[in-house]
Amino acid sequence: MAQKTPDPQKIHEDIDELLEGFLDYSTNRLSSIIRYNTKSTIRKQTVMEHSGAVALIAMTFSDYFNRTGIKNDTERVMRIAILHDADEVVSGDIPHDAKYNQGKLSDELRAALDKLTDYTLDRMFHMMNNDHMYEKYRGLIKEEKERKTVESRIAKLADIAEAIIYCRNEEKIGNKVLAEIHSREINKFHTYLNSIIEEKGRK
Repeated sequence: MAQKTPDPQKIHEDIDELLEGFLDYSTNRLSSIIRYNTKSTIRKQTVMEHSGAVALIAMTFSDYFNRTGIKNDTERVMRIAILHDADEVVSGDIPHDAKYNQGKLSDELRAALDKLTDYTLDRMFHMMNNDHMYEKYRGLIKEEKERKTVESRIAKLADIAEAIIYCRNEEKIGNKVLAEIHSREINKFHTYLNSIIEEKGRK
């Protein structure tokens, strides 16, 4: 069966709709949200900056792991990395202490954030007005949250690595405030790295 010839006018209309809806909303929001917003930092970082850096690190890690025999889909790793903080368009960057260190209140906060995330992502991805893209992006977010695949774990490793790099650079220019975060992220990094290395042993 011959492939249907794309309608140039329809393509223009669809791209304009993406620019005016989903892309305008998501990029503007994520470019305005400051990370580490309860900490004193010298160089401020937005969620969009972080996500771009995570995607670059994820690509590099993915290529490295493929060469060492830990097979993974690099494109999928990068897609997960780019979208991993998409839910923060509404919630913002919630401090780690609030999400994990306040006992039952933190549990309730995470449960509420899960519901908010579902609502937020539904609203944002429906802006694309494309059921195929909606299902694809929602699937990537679900995969990232569950972290059962090697691709999702590589993306998470890149997320942690970016935090380590940021903390190190803050320390280099005299900021010691993030030392606790730096130490915590290094420990997490090795945990996730080990889980990826174990993937090779299961093949």
